Amino acid sequence: MPFLQKICLFVFGMCLFSGCYEDTVQLTLNVDGSGVIKQKLVLSERFIVANEESSGSQKGPIPNKVDIVRTIGSAIEIKSIKQTNLPDGGRVIELEGTFSSPEQFFLSDYCREQIKLRIAPAGEGKAAIYCDMKQSGDSGPNLTQLYGMAKGLHISRTVHLPGEIEKTNGYSERRTETVSWTLDLRNKDGLARTKAFIEGPDKGNGLAVFNASTLRFPLPLKAAVSARGKSPEEHAGSREFAAKVVWISVKKKMPTEGAGIAETSDMEVGVEVSWSEGHAPVRCEKAVLMSLSDDLNKDLVSDKAPRVHQGQIFSSEKKERKKELTLRAETPSVDAKELKNLEGYVNVITGITKKTVILENVQDLAGKESTGNTVLDKLNFRIKSIKDTRLSIEIDGGSKKITSIAMIKDDSSEIKKTGGMGWENQYSYDFREDISKVTKCKLEVVTGESIVKVPFSLEEISLP
Repeated sequence: MPFLQKICLFVFGMCLFSGCYEDTVQLTLNVDGSGVIKQKLVLSERFIVANEESSGSQKGPIPNKVDIVRTIGSAIEIKSIKQTNLPDGGRVIELEGTFSSPEQFFLSDYCREQIKLRIAPAGEGKAAIYCDMKQSGDSGPNLTQLYGMAKGLHISRTVHLPGEIEKTNGYSERRTETVSWTLDLRNKDGLARTKAFIEGPDKGNGLAVFNASTLRFPLPLKAAVSARGKSPEEHAGSREFAAKVVWISVKKKMPTEGAGIAETSDMEVGVEVSWSEGHAPVRCEKAVLMSLSDDLNKDLVSDKAPRVHQGQIFSSEKKERKKELTLRAETPSVDAKELKNLEGYVNVITGITKKTVILENVQDLAGKESTGNTVLDKLNFRIKSIKDTRLSIEIDGGSKKITSIAMIKDDSSEIKKTGGMGWENQYSYDFREDISKVTKCKLEVVTGESIVKVPFSLEEISLP
């Protein structure tokens, strides 16, 4: 789950008071696609204490300098990063970095999931920056209620563009090339502006269309096949993977005579990932759509999740050496005739490294924040409860990080699990026998992954 979304869910679920959390980003984009980014995080003492005293789904992330460097990866070259621990227990993290190409930054998970910015063509000689600031989730308090609980929340994104802004729903006053979007609960004025943006027709989706005639890089951006966490020999093997768009589905609702006009809705895109013999992947992440519009220049990129989980590679798919994924997109314009500029990618997990961990005295570890094992601590693993035949745990990455688990009896025999269920980082395993008295647990956990980013694209296609 993206960090900004985790923060929002955490704040919405907690009755926090003033000074909870600030996250400000300033991005400067140059005409050649290079740029500079500055980010500042301010975590109050109350925010940190509230997090430390919570558990389960109420527990939010507390970023530190090491975690941020790991999250950024190769998205930027970090020039400076400083963490200041305040006397009252709060924390401030400031960083500055650069990137040499637009692909390096805008196609990174850091930009897409953490900063939540995107760039795409917006018509002849035009480009657009999109900023996702919408509230996460449909449940929980509204913004006015949140203002009373979390006064002090401030998240902003400011972008300095290389061309004059021609249309925006953001804040742009002093410079015609600069735009900002803000979620601001520090005072009543900030609340009013935030409500107008988040609860208005744009639903927190930031937009800035600017003159792109001076840009010296093409749009849409195209992802290249790349590999992460692989040796040079394995990196060469990334050429064994390919992805392509195999179908596009658009449903039309045709009214009966005199009942109105036809409506177009529910667009989905089918993406097929294929591989050479002997290179079957471990799993696929969901397909990511970076650019898609219709011929009336409506942006169709959506963050809607697939209707069903699709990541597992089944035996039949291994035999056929291909897997089909589905992604969802926005509804095209009523009068649109074609789709264009479709660009995206799929992260394919091609290999994993694992480590076996044996935990002693697991009954005593239930409910504690740490098991004392360094491998598991890096994954924020904790045993939530052991009751009857069920073991409930919490681990970053959920069940994807555990390849096998068994309870070990005093005679060294194993009690095998019969199934499991969960969501996000919360997971429960059921075993064949009562485990409430068993003291030893054997786990095989994933400590590293090899990932290939496989692009797909389609220039244009006619709508039915």
